[in-house]
Amino acid sequence: MAQITPIGAIPVTALIAEAQRELDMRKQYYWARVRAGQMRQADADKRIALMAAIVKCLTVTAAL
Repeated sequence: MAQITPIGAIPVTALIAEAQRELDMRKQYYWARVRAGQMRQADADKRIALMAAIVKCLTVTAAL
C-alpha cells in the first residue's frame, strides 16, 4: 500500500498546477471522445466542470 503524504508536504501551488493540467487534458480527451461518438457532450461538460471547480476551490484556498 502506498504511503500517505503528510498534510502540507505538497504545496497548494503544485496541487493547483496539477489540477489545471488535468483540466486541460480532460478538455482535449473528452472533446475527442465526444467527436468519436464514445461520450455524450453532457457527460463531458459535467466532468470538465467538476475539475474546473476543483481548480477554482484550490485557487481560492491558496489566496486565504
